[in-house]
Amino acid sequence: MMIYSSNLGRSIGCLDDEKMVLEEIIESMSYGHESSCAGRYSDDCCRWEGVHCSPTTSHVTRIMFYHVNRIKKDEDHQWFLDMTLFSQLKQLQELRLQGNHIGGLIKPQAICELVYLERLDLSDNSIEDVVPPCWGNMSSLRSLKLSKNRFLGNPTSFLANLSSIEFIDISYNLFGGLLSFSILANFSKLSYLDLSYNRHLEVETETPSWHPSFQVQHLFLAGCNLNNQSGHMIPRFLSSQHKLQTLDLSSNSLVGDFPTWMLHIVSSGLYLRGNAFVGQFPLGLQSKSTLTKLDISDNHFDGHLPSSINLVLPQLYGFNASSNRFSGNILPLAELENLHSLDLSNNLLSGEVPVRLTLNSSLWYLNLSNNSLEGELLPENCSIPNLTWLLLHNNLFVGNLPACLSNSLSLQLLDVRYNHLSGTISSLPVFMQLGALLLKGNQFIGHLPAQLCQMKMLQFLDLSKNKFSGNIPSCLRNNLFWRKKLQANSWVPVDFTTKGNSYLYLGIPLTVMTGIDFSCNELAGNIPDEIGELNELHSLNLSRNHLTGHIPTSFKNLKNLESLDLSHNNLTGQIPPQIIQIDFLQYFFVAFNNLSGRIPFNEHFLTFSESSFEGNQRLCGEQLQRKCLGNDNEVEDGARKESNPNEEAEESILDNHLLFYSLVFIAYAIGFWSVIAPLCISTNWRRKYFAAIDG
Repeated sequence: MMIYSSNLGRSIGCLDDEKMVLEEIIESMSYGHESSCAGRYSDDCCRWEGVHCSPTTSHVTRIMFYHVNRIKKDEDHQWFLDMTLFSQLKQLQELRLQGNHIGGLIKPQAICELVYLERLDLSDNSIEDVVPPCWGNMSSLRSLKLSKNRFLGNPTSFLANLSSIEFIDISYNLFGGLLSFSILANFSKLSYLDLSYNRHLEVETETPSWHPSFQVQHLFLAGCNLNNQSGHMIPRFLSSQHKLQTLDLSSNSLVGDFPTWMLHIVSSGLYLRGNAFVGQFPLGLQSKSTLTKLDISDNHFDGHLPSSINLVLPQLYGFNASSNRFSGNILPLAELENLHSLDLSNNLLSGEVPVRLTLNSSLWYLNLSNNSLEGELLPENCSIPNLTWLLLHNNLFVGNLPACLSNSLSLQLLDVRYNHLSGTISSLPVFMQLGALLLKGNQFIGHLPAQLCQMKMLQFLDLSKNKFSGNIPSCLRNNLFWRKKLQANSWVPVDFTTKGNSYLYLGIPLTVMTGIDFSCNELAGNIPDEIGELNELHSLNLSRNHLTGHIPTSFKNLKNLESLDLSHNNLTGQIPPQIIQIDFLQYFFVAFNNLSGRIPFNEHFLTFSESSFEGNQRLCGEQLQRKCLGNDNEVEDGARKESNPNEEAEESILDNHLLFYSLVFIAYAIGFWSVIAPLCISTNWRRKYFAAIDG
C-alpha cells in the first residue's frame, strides 16, 4: 500500500531501527513518549515534523528540531544530549537542533562517524563543552553553526582541516587562544565566516604571511581582539576581497583614519562601530557606492558631516554616526532619499531639524538625542508615516509636541526628555502602538489628557519634572500592559528612573518592565483607587506633588510592584497594613507627608530605613525608633506635640531638664524672699505677722 507524506516520491515507510532511535531522541528532548510518539506522531517516522527521509532508501537524512524543548530548565537540572543516538543514523546529512536549551553534549565525538553529514547546527543553546578535534575531520561538512553557546577551547583545533567548508558561525561563545587566519588560506569555498564576540579569542590576520584562496561574501569579526599583536590595524587581505556583501569589524579598537576604500569593496553593510578611528569623515569626489548600511558609531570622528554624502552613498538605507564628535548641522543628510534609519545621537551637532529630512520621509527610526539642536522638535509640515522610534532628548528644542506626529500612528517610542518644551498636551494623538512616552524635564502644563488612557500598550509613562496639574486620571486602568502579563517586542533601549536610580532597560528586562512616573509636578486630589488594579506595574512614582487623602488600600493588589514613591505630598491617614502583601517591593518611600499611626510590621518592611518614613510626625514604629502607645493612632511623646502648637511649646520646655529645674529654683527663691525679707527688715511687718499668727 502506498503511504503518502510530505516527502514526495517516497513509497515505503521509515526503518524500524531508525524509528526507535528517533523516539529515544524525541523523548530525551523533553517531549515525553506518551505525548509525542503515541499521540502526536504517526507510525511512519518519515512523516514526523522535522524528519526527512531518502525517497529511495527510507533512511533518515535530515533532522530539523527547532525549539522542540520549549521549557527552559533550571541550571541545576540541565539537559544533556547523547550524541551516540544520532551516530546510529548512518545516512544523516543534516542535523539542526537550534534553540533547545541543551546544556551539554554526551560523547560529542560520536557524530564523527557520520561520514555524510553536511550541515550541523547547534546554535542558540547553552552548551558548555570543548569541540572534539575529530569534528574537523568530517570531510563532507559544508556548514557549521555553533553560535550562542558556551563552547570553550581554541577553535583552531577543529577549524584547521575543514578545507571544504562554506559556512562557519561560532560567534557568541567562550572560545579562547590565538587563531591565525592563515589556517583558512586554502578554504577556497568559504563564503560566510562569523567569529564575533568571543572575548577571550585573539584573531590575527597579518602573521604569518598568507594569501587567501577564498572570496568571502559575509565576514563578521566583531569583538574578537582583532590584530592585537599587529597594532590594531585593519586586515590587509580585505583589499583582495571583491564579493564582500557584509563586513563587521566592530568593537576591536582598530586605529587610523576612516577607511574610505571600504565603501567600494563592501556592497551592502559596513559596520565599524566601537573602534578608535579618528579624524574627519571625508568622502570628497569618491565614486558611487552601493552601500545600504553604514555604522561608524562610537569612534573619534570629528568635523562636519560630508556635504557629498548623498552623491557617494545614494542608496544608504541606515546610517549610524552616534557617539562621535561631529559638529555643525545635519542638513547634508536630508538629501538621502532612501534613508530609513538615522542615529546621530551623542555628538556636538547644532541647528534645526531640516524640513527635507521629515517631508514625505521613509524614516522609521530617528535618534538625534544628546546634541545641541534647537528650534521646533520637528518642522511644522513634517510627514513621517512609518516613524516607529523617535528619540530627541537632551537638546534645546522649544515649543510643543508637533501636530504632524498625528500622521505617525505606528509610533512605539517617543522620547523628548530634557528639552525646553512647553504648553499643554491636550492635543496629544492617540498612539495605539506606543510603548513608551517620555516627557520628563520640560515645562509642560495643564491636566493629564484622557488620551493617555487610550494608549493601551504603554509600558513606560514618564511625565516627571514638569508643571502638570489637576487630578490623576482613574482611567489609567484601561492599560493592558499594566494589568495583564504581556511581553513587549522592542530592541530600542529605554531610560527610566526607578528605585531612586536611572536604569537603561534593554533586552529581556525591557520586554517585561513597566512603570509610571508623575513625580515633581503640581498634581492634586486623591490617588485613584483604580491604580490598585494595575497588578503588572513594576514601578510607581507620584512623589513631590500636592496629593491629598489616604494611600489606597487597593495598592495591596500591586503584586509585582518593586518601587513605590509617594513622598513629599500631603497624604494623611495610616499606611495600609495590607501593603505588606506586596512581596516584590524593594523601594518604599512615603517621607514628608502627614501620615499617622503604626508603620506596618513584618520582616520585609523592617528592611526600609528611617528615611523612607521621616517627616511624618504622627507615624510610629521600629523604623523610626518612635514607640506607639496601646492605640495604634497614638504616638508616645513626639507625635502628640503636633496637635496644638502652644501645647507643643509647653512640652518642649518641660522636656528640657536643665531649664525646668532652673525655673523651679527661681520660683522658689522669689517666693522665699518675698516673705522672709520683709520679716528681717521691717519691725512693723514683724509685729503684724506674729499678731496674725497668734490670732
